[in-house]
Amino acid sequence: MMDDLVSGAWHGMRLCLTVLPPMFAGCLAGSLFANTKFGMRCCAVFSPLARLTGLHGPSALYFPLCFFNFHSANAYLSSLLRREIVEEQDILGIYLVGWLPASLNFYIFFTAPALFPGIGTIPACIVLALYILASILIFGAGTVLVRRRNRRTDRETLQATPVSVCPRWPGLPAVLKDGTRQFWSIASVFVPCLLAVEMLLSLQAVRTSMDQAGDLFAGAGVSPTAALVVAAALPSVMGGFATAIAFLGDSLLTVGQVPKILMIAAIGHALFSAFSYFLPANVAVFGPGLGTRLTFKSLVIRLPCLLTALAVAAAIE
Repeated sequence: MMDDLVSGAWHGMRLCLTVLPPMFAGCLAGSLFANTKFGMRCCAVFSPLARLTGLHGPSALYFPLCFFNFHSANAYLSSLLRREIVEEQDILGIYLVGWLPASLNFYIFFTAPALFPGIGTIPACIVLALYILASILIFGAGTVLVRRRNRRTDRETLQATPVSVCPRWPGLPAVLKDGTRQFWSIASVFVPCLLAVEMLLSLQAVRTSMDQAGDLFAGAGVSPTAALVVAAALPSVMGGFATAIAFLGDSLLTVGQVPKILMIAAIGHALFSAFSYFLPANVAVFGPGLGTRLTFKSLVIRLPCLLTALAVAAAIE
């Protein structure tokens, strides 16, 4: 038994050594963009999309801010609400519009560095395309709401930009510290989950139990491995990635199954994180009433978008 556990741990460490270096590089790149004027200027690429949504003046700034930090951007949006530059009825649409740049940040700096070395180029491209599809659908829903509500563009002529939006170069140590902190927050979930999965899978009793449970899951159309990936992704999507990579490495999943399973995991994570993560964050920023309504109204819109991406994944499986 001990030999099996050691073998599983060693296999897990090899997977970690494959995935973690590009993930760390992504975290450093994200920190560099978030802490320099250069990164902010690069986000000028979002200007056409911001105009497309119908956002103007100070509210248009919310769009690129979401690329750097979604919660900081929401704090800025809350300040616009207090200053009566936007109305409460505008918040849901603007919030949904911000999901696209916020998601792109996660896909570029965290998802891609984990998936490309972990599951291969083509499967990773498919998964990223499905995620981006869902984000574009959410963005489209937000755009419709913003344009329908946008009747006061003349009130949004203030062009002043907060000093904090265009930060000065903080120095290499600060960039490294911020990037390392982000990497640690992800790796602290990713690595233990991957090692635990590999060590458990090395035990004959676990493999036997999974085989016995297969018939039960098959009746619901879900394999035991898929169910475990979804369960691992509930508290952290990185946990789902780690579990899927481990199962793929042990030939318990096929490459073709990964996109569909990860989209199911994305839906589970959306439901779980709405209660455990976004609800407290939104209540803290927007207040109990608006924060609660915003969390669950946005979830109602996000779920059909994720289900659409899941349908596409099932069709190409």
